Amino acid sequence: MKETASSAGKSKKTAKKKTTRKKDRTSADKKELQKLKKEYEDLKDQYLRVLAEFDNYRKRRDKDFIALRESANVALIEELLPIIDDFDRSFETIQKKRSYKSFFEGTKLIFTKFKAVLERHGLEALEAKEETFDPELHEAIMQVENNEYDSNTVLEEIQKGYKIKDKVIRHSKVVVSK
Repeated sequence: MKETASSAGKSKKTAKKKTTRKKDRTSADKKELQKLKKEYEDLKDQYLRVLAEFDNYRKRRDKDFIALRESANVALIEELLPIIDDFDRSFETIQKKRSYKSFFEGTKLIFTKFKAVLERHGLEALEAKEETFDPELHEAIMQVENNEYDSNTVLEEIQKGYKIKDKVIRHSKVVVSK
């Protein structure tokens, strides 16, 4: 019986050790799980902060872009206001003096001033007459038989085209030879 009692004692000790190990392992697992949960919460918090910062950056950038565009418009309009003043003076003069020659000359000067302002802001007229037709620059509204010019040569410019830097903002409307 002693053997049985001793083996029973060993079984109890072994069972107790296993239970202790299970408790230790469960405790360690719980600590590891808590650590992982904490790490997850920290990462989630960092992610949400970065997301919020990016959203704020995007809103700030959009707001700055709108402000920049508005300030550019203001600068252009400020340069155009003297031209409006010139037109006002020109209309007053024509009503008082009825001199159409001076009105014409004044209007011509105002037009020159107006073009200069637009050119300072990068506007360029496209050359079209007697050039080879280029669909990137020209819009053909008609084709005409003409023996004097090669085929696809611009014969006439119906409406002037313009570009700012390398961007065409209005194609020249042209008549092209067949």
